[in-house]
Amino acid sequence: MKFSIPLNILRAARTHAAEGDIRNYLCGVYLDTATGKIVATDGHRLLCADVPGVFSPVTNPVIIRNETLDAALAQFKGDYARGKNLGGIHVAVTVMDNVITIETPIGQVTGTPIDGQFPNWRRVVPKPEDIGAFQFAACNYQYIADACDAVLIARNKTKKMASEHTVGVYYRGENPAIIADGVPGLVIIVMPIRASYQPHGEFAAAALRDAHVNSKPADSAAA
Repeated sequence: MKFSIPLNILRAARTHAAEGDIRNYLCGVYLDTATGKIVATDGHRLLCADVPGVFSPVTNPVIIRNETLDAALAQFKGDYARGKNLGGIHVAVTVMDNVITIETPIGQVTGTPIDGQFPNWRRVVPKPEDIGAFQFAACNYQYIADACDAVLIARNKTKKMASEHTVGVYYRGENPAIIADGVPGLVIIVMPIRASYQPHGEFAAAALRDAHVNSKPADSAAA
């Protein structure tokens, strides 16, 4: 079976795959052929992208190893680099006889898929009717930063172009946070962590009070 996958989506998904996890099925990018989605997760955050070129109801899902994907992505340089003219091209990925072949500008990269059962990622992604009210939550800072950067990668933008693109972070208390940019087809889920400070705005209010108490008149005037 041959799939057509945007290069920028492959790059973005790779940022959320697990590294060296004992659960080897997380150490790769999942092609959910039943839904036409690409999914990657390390158990703490999850990226899901809509890729019609992956849809194939008669083909089993596939997990591309990190090593295979890294070797292929390393060959997309120059005009194919992130943010460049060809950074959003479609890449041909073929799966046949338990071998994955990824076409690159200078040839092919081959590897074997991960033999394992990818988790039911749809249980993690909330349905629109289940989102509820957004509220205070604490999340790992680096996970949020990685997620925002992954969205930029998916849109084929460099970090220098970040100011040209808006990303929304929707906090939901003890439920997973949702990160999206208003463009259909891509969502990132980040699991919350237990906060060591006061919830429900009290921490923010305290921080604001401190800012006013500690600022001198001259500082206020300068601001």
